[in-house]
Amino acid sequence: MNVNCSDLRTGSCKARLSDLSVHGLSLILKEKVPVASLIKVEWGTVTFLGEAVYCQPHGKEFLVGLKVEDSVYETARKSAEQ
Repeated sequence: MNVNCSDLRTGSCKARLSDLSVHGLSLILKEKVPVASLIKVEWGTVTFLGEAVYCQPHGKEFLVGLKVEDSVYETARKSAEQ
């Protein structure tokens, strides 16, 4: 999955999914992002727009929690049906 954020040094980076819930995603990134950063996540044919609600060290990487407007489960399900 690809992450775009103006607060990232390079503007974008690859991410791994840590967890997902109805209202958000947890991602593992190689870069730290400030809380309240706006983040665009491109996951296959699905795009999520969210706000970073936490960013904490995770080994040599960072665990970032995103609050998203669309229901994550519903959006992912619709994408899988296409």
